[in-house]
Amino acid sequence: MIFKIIIFFIALGWVFSSLFKFFLNSKLKKFADQVKEAQREETKKRNKPKDGNVNVDFIPKNGKNGSSSTISGGDYIDYEEVKD
Repeated sequence: MIFKIIIFFIALGWVFSSLFKFFLNSKLKKFADQVKEAQREETKKRNKPKDGNVNVDFIPKNGKNGSSSTISGGDYIDYEEVKD
């Protein structure tokens, strides 16, 4: 008789622990999805330029640094704009 009671409580504990793990995993998954969605929204807000302004986050080091006095890659030919 005592053996049956012990087996019953062990089985009952196993069932409750399995159900607890299932519900805990489902709640954690919902929470993780909410955090990911909030992070996506925050990233969209942060990356969106305000009022049509353009933000430049990367400036290449090998590019021209704004001076057009050094021209490479061929001969430079002056031109004159002719209006008709």
